[in-house]
Amino acid sequence: MLKKGINGKIILLFVLLFVMSNASADSLFVFKNEKSVGQISGLYYYKDADSKLSVEEVQEKDSFILNLQPVTNLGIINSAVWIKVKVRNESSQSNLVLGISYPILDEVELYEINESGVRSLGKQGDQFPYSQRIYDHQHFLFDISIPANETRSYILRVKTWEQMVLPIFVGTPKVVMESNLTQDLIFGIFFGIMLSLVLYNLFIYFTVRDSSYLFYVTYIFLISLTQACLNGYTLRFLFPDHPALANSSLILINSCAGLASIRFIQLFMDTKKFVPTLNKFYYVIGAIYLGGIIFILAGAKQVSYNLMDLGGFLISFYTLFIAIKISLKGSKPAKLFLLAWSVFLIGVILFVLKNVGVLPANSYTNHLLTFGVATEGILLSIALATRINDYKKDKEASQLEAYQLLEEKKQIVLNQNIILEEKVKERTLELNEAVIHLKETQSQLVDAEKMASLGQLTAGISHEINNPINFVVSNIKPLKRDIQEIISILNKYGEISDPAQLKEKLEEINSLKKKLDSDYLIEEINLLLKGIDEGANRTSEIVKGLKNFARTDEADLKKTNIHESIEATLTLLNNSLSENKIRVEKNFGSIPQVECYPGKINQVIMNLLSNAIDALRPVSNPSKVISIETQLSGNDVIIHISDNGVGIPKEIISKIFDPFYTTKDVGEGTGLGLSIVYGIIKSHNGKIDVRSEVNKNTTFAITLPVQHQN
Repeated sequence: MLKKGINGKIILLFVLLFVMSNASADSLFVFKNEKSVGQISGLYYYKDADSKLSVEEVQEKDSFILNLQPVTNLGIINSAVWIKVKVRNESSQSNLVLGISYPILDEVELYEINESGVRSLGKQGDQFPYSQRIYDHQHFLFDISIPANETRSYILRVKTWEQMVLPIFVGTPKVVMESNLTQDLIFGIFFGIMLSLVLYNLFIYFTVRDSSYLFYVTYIFLISLTQACLNGYTLRFLFPDHPALANSSLILINSCAGLASIRFIQLFMDTKKFVPTLNKFYYVIGAIYLGGIIFILAGAKQVSYNLMDLGGFLISFYTLFIAIKISLKGSKPAKLFLLAWSVFLIGVILFVLKNVGVLPANSYTNHLLTFGVATEGILLSIALATRINDYKKDKEASQLEAYQLLEEKKQIVLNQNIILEEKVKERTLELNEAVIHLKETQSQLVDAEKMASLGQLTAGISHEINNPINFVVSNIKPLKRDIQEIISILNKYGEISDPAQLKEKLEEINSLKKKLDSDYLIEEINLLLKGIDEGANRTSEIVKGLKNFARTDEADLKKTNIHESIEATLTLLNNSLSENKIRVEKNFGSIPQVECYPGKINQVIMNLLSNAIDALRPVSNPSKVISIETQLSGNDVIIHISDNGVGIPKEIISKIFDPFYTTKDVGEGTGLGLSIVYGIIKSHNGKIDVRSEVNKNTTFAITLPVQHQN
């Protein structure tokens, strides 16, 4: 997870004197053994603060500093660094390779200095496409040519925003590539182990659904990718044509690995339970990792790198402290985790000691961190497996305890069977009485439902008849007054007895007619008579509709006009429709008369229309519509009654025809209306279906055979 879990600067202070006492003041590197790779130490370097100097200008500088570390480690610096290297070839091979085995440097440019001047031998770096490399490897490799027993001088220009470590080596192309292949093989084995751990534990996660496995798999996968970033494999294999992405991937992947490790640590060691207060500091570390991700995405690379190192340092030693503390409380998972984490930290520390020169750089020390990560992953996997075994043992113990309890309860049940049998007999008698009472109650509720429908019907009829009757009554008084005034005019004509008074009487009559406005009186009388006539006709229609609805004289099967039944019901419900501002749309098809019980079918239509009105009452939509459609389908007549009201939720549609089921408030419904409707339709060998969407619409479809079948 860490490139370097420890900064190394403190250790460097203690080591530097020891190294200086063993270092040569001469920076010349002599290459003798052509069968091995030679590591160059004791380098002279110069910091180019502005990163703008040319190689010619650098040659003139006399302020190069001698670095006596076996592997030059300059830390995180903002400037370019120039390195002087002298190589004397005392081998039999003249074609050599000079390389740097630290693949995450941004820019590496090699110059050869000879008598004729300065010659560039190439420019590489992880900010350039991988296809520009001379050799197919992530290490920076340059071809150099030094005849036997001769010396060449070289200058390297190096720049990076990450930690600058310069393990420079010289060797023959064959030996260098063999060394690189060995490293690739080692990392291939490492990646194979880590991939096996990922797949194995991912399979276990899908089996046991323990989130610890999921975060472990995420952590192991990301820590493996972090190692791939550190060793240049992401640029080489994943992003060869996207160096900018490869350049930033170390921060992104390592920070995500840190976040995954925090969650895994919390779950695996149950830090919230054992150290609830100390557990909160992990959120601070997580915030540091998140800061690193934010800064790398914003382009502040060095800030993000420092945050990543800080997060790595904190989580490494803080987790070690937490693991020790929880282990002392007797937690077996914490003890196993402590072992795995200690191995990992030992690998990190040894890797840092190698980088600062305390340990020699060789094929073993170069892979200490990789070995530590792989060992940690294996030990954590074993720890997880051990925890599953503990869970299994606990489960078996629980099952055994449950079995024993079951046996005890079984004996108790056997002893209680006799008592229960007696209780069953008593309860059976009580149940029979309850069934009788229930039937009586059901009959009363059915009667109550009928009375409720009758009450609704009576209220509608009362209102509908009251309107035209009131209209007639209100017209009687003005009609009587107007007739009296006409009679008074006629009486004036009767007073004419003497022809000599004719002219005078006619003038009086004309004056009275003018005063009473006889023309208006005649017109008003006609209007009042017309209103009385309309009120009487409306009353007659209501009575006719009531008669059609009641069908008291049609209790047997009759050929019935369904449209007349619908119209009669709408007439009786006109008051409710008007009060709720509901518009009725009728789309009657050409259907024959249906053989049915007219009164019962009227009751079905009344109940469905009443329910539709109830569904539209709470709706604020100004366009409230009930749609009625009839059609003939084969030997059946289908009646669709739809509304755009509140609708019926899917989960209760299957219950609406059950007796006593209602969604209305207590006292507002018996829950028998639709149950009665369902029974009537079934008695006619028909069927009723319902479709509904909440807050959109509801449609009841009634199918009745034209010819009733016994």
